[in-house]
Order: sequence, then C-alpha cells, then structure tokens
Amino acid sequence: MFTFLLTPWTLLLLPILYWVVPYFTASHLQSIPGPFLAKFSNLWLLYQPRLARRSISVDEAHKQYGTMVRIAPNHVSIASDAAILEVYGHGNGFLKSSFYDAFVSIHRGMFNVRDRAQHSRKRKIVSNTFSVKSIGQFEPYMHSNLELFVQKWDEMAGKATFGGKPGFVKMDVLNWFNYLAFDVIGDLAFGAPFGMIEKGADIAEVRTSPTAKPTYAPAIEVLNRRGEVSA
Repeated sequence: MFTFLLTPWTLLLLPILYWVVPYFTASHLQSIPGPFLAKFSNLWLLYQPRLARRSISVDEAHKQYGTMVRIAPNHVSIASDAAILEVYGHGNGFLKSSFYDAFVSIHRGMFNVRDRAQHSRKRKIVSNTFSVKSIGQFEPYMHSNLELFVQKWDEMAGKATFGGKPGFVKMDVLNWFNYLAFDVIGDLAFGAPFGMIEKGADIAEVRTSPTAKPTYAPAIEVLNRRGEVSA
C-alpha cells in the first residue's frame, strides 16, 4: 500500500479527488443548477473578470438556469428582489464571504467587516448619521454642489456648437457625475468639496499631514483601478 502511495497514479488521483469529492460532499447545493465547471472549481468564476464580463456572464447564467445559480462550488447567485432582505438584512444569520477581504485597507470598515460583533459596534457608531433627520440636513450641501454642476454645464453649452447647433456640447457625462459625487462626499465628510466640479477634472488634494505641502492625485482613477484589482 505504501508503494501505491508513491506511484505516478497517486499524483493523478489527488487533483481528481480534490475537485470531485467536494462536489459530492456539498449535497445541499447539488440541486442548484449552473455552469458545469462551476460545480467543481472556482476557475469558471475566476475567468469571467479576466474577460471583463463577470456581471454579464452571471446574468446570462441566470437567464439560462433560473433565479438561483451555482457559480462556484460554494457560491450561489440569487436574482430576486424578494431575497434582498432575507440575505442582506441585519441579524438574519448570513455572514459576508471572503470576497470582502479584497477591499480591506489597513483596517476593516463598515463595508468589508465580516465579524458580526465588529459590524454591530461600527453600525451603532454611524447609525445616527443615516437617520432620516440627519439625511435631511445633507440637502443644503448637496444643493450647492448641484447648482455649481448645472452652472458648469450651462457655461460649456454656451461656448460650444455640436452638429451645427449652438448651445450643445458633447461630453462624457460619467466623468461629471463622478465629479459631483466626490464633491458632495467631500462637503459632507471633510467640510469642503474636492473642487472637481469647479476644475472640471479628476483632481484631489492630498496631504500627508495637516501642515504638509499639498500634492494632487486622480482620486476617481485610483478608486476605479483599485476596484478592478479587487475584482
């Protein structure tokens, strides 16, 4: 028997057992349909972001297999608004997966913390900020940034001609919506906007300390790039 363990057949058998045994032991998931490879390995799901089509592939899988789809050996995707509260509701017993570990930067925050006790403590600290009364107090800060946002678009349209028509301008609105989001967040979180709407550019001031000389970085680009790496 010891001789058998050292044969080349053993090396061939081990990876087969590694992939096949979990398929049979996870009997509670066998009835959930999905791509054949996804039942045995994470490789199917890993390959989709490499093609930059993870969300498209998962959507196509739901159209083919139905509401619940097994997209990895221990990963089930659910496409139903009725399941949102049951899965994501506070105190329902479900824990966040290891997927959220990719978003941890130095310390865990509300978004990526997985421990239930830590999440409850952090949630208690910020819950008052998101009360109806507090959210209502955000409005003046949002309104001032929206006014500047519309003003900048009016200025660009007033100076441009598109398709032979004056007063029209062609632009990538996604960039401007990002500028608006960052400036509103800056106003609410730090007491002043980043100035992206005013500059019409992805520029954020960065300081290593309150008295340090400011440097500038493309915050939206950095955030988007991190999202790609995390995915």
